[in-house]
Amino acid sequence: MKSSRVFNALFKQGRSFHNEAFVCFFQNAASSEVGFVASKKVGNAVKRNYARRRLREIFRARKDALPKGRYALVAKKPIVEIDFGALQEQFSRVLKQIARKNETKV
Repeated sequence: MKSSRVFNALFKQGRSFHNEAFVCFFQNAASSEVGFVASKKVGNAVKRNYARRRLREIFRARKDALPKGRYALVAKKPIVEIDFGALQEQFSRVLKQIARKNETKV
């Protein structure tokens, strides 16, 4: 996703799942789209890029297990200091929450 219009629609209409390191916004869609966001609250440019790289890698490793839809992963400040294994565990919990919410809607 590159358009701010798409991001804003996802932020308003999608469901959000929070944890210590990031917020995941999700909305059901026919195809999969993803966007990664790290604001200046995370830190300088080096830390923001590091945060986005970590989010991209976690998403890439699990993209086959994800339900189709739009995703926006928004980094929080602690993401640059959290162990990568703990970050993967937090993403797994978010995936379970998304799956649970999708089951109740069907």
